[in-house]
Amino acid sequence: MESKTPQGFDWSAEDYQNFGQKIQLLKHNYHNSELFSDAAIENLLENYPRKWLQCYTMGTNPENHRDWTPVHIAERSGKEILQALEKGRFWVNLININQFNQEYAELIDEMYQRIGANCPQITNIKSSFCALLISSPGIQVYYHIDTDANMLWHLKGIKNAWVYPAGEEIFAPKRYIEDIVAQERHENIPYKKSFDSHAVHAELHPGDVVSWPQHSPHRIENVGLNVSMTTSYSSKQSRRLIGVHGFNHHFLKKMGIKKRSIETQGLVPAIKEFTYFATNKLGLLKKGSRTSTYISDIEVDHLSSTGMSKRKEKSRTAFSFAD
Repeated sequence: MESKTPQGFDWSAEDYQNFGQKIQLLKHNYHNSELFSDAAIENLLENYPRKWLQCYTMGTNPENHRDWTPVHIAERSGKEILQALEKGRFWVNLININQFNQEYAELIDEMYQRIGANCPQITNIKSSFCALLISSPGIQVYYHIDTDANMLWHLKGIKNAWVYPAGEEIFAPKRYIEDIVAQERHENIPYKKSFDSHAVHAELHPGDVVSWPQHSPHRIENVGLNVSMTTSYSSKQSRRLIGVHGFNHHFLKKMGIKKRSIETQGLVPAIKEFTYFATNKLGLLKKGSRTSTYISDIEVDHLSSTGMSKRKEKSRTAFSFAD
């Protein structure tokens, strides 16, 4: 019988050297783990804390990221949620999976220990967030930027991923990244279909993992029912970049300085990083004003032909109470 946590991946020296520096499509073995078997996924959905079980439905136009609606999970069984996912157009995101179960935590820890041991260009790498994403055929994840460095490990089904150049104003304006770091806007940013000609496109199959430089915009479209694991990590380098953007937003922007450098090497970026995180820790920075839409009158319904149905009235979803 296979172990629950088989050796995760066996990359080349060149793969490790390029990790975090270039867009990469690599291989892994996590899809063979019992932790991601059909039975394990059904059991997770059955027992997962509802405050950590996010659910959203979305539209069909990738250029309209505002067409995004929360969905109540209610007291559906794992089997019923999967049946609804097969028929519907939504995704279920099991956040903080490493905090829920020690075996998943060990898998994530081993993952980053291996990357850290083989990537001298990345210092003090460690997990900052991870989630299991189970999604309906045909759904999409809108064009967006994540604050932390992150990557996507594909486990079941087929999906298409597009990753766009990092650090270019046309695809990822610095002012948007600053606002995302400051929590004044959500990760979704304006997208045009014409951007795709500049993207790296990958059709993901079980055992594929796609990674990219920090703050690379990316988006997803499913072919069939999919299961993927998204993992974010922090490092000395990623923390520096966040600190620079945070300082630029909270200090230089308020001073009216329009040309705000995102250089990360040298004394000035180090001062920016220290100042941003120190003042933030002391509670001296204004909290971001972004808000999330958690109120909905839609719920998962495995008996409906669309996998969802209307409630009599709107109310807050269980995941709006996540800690």
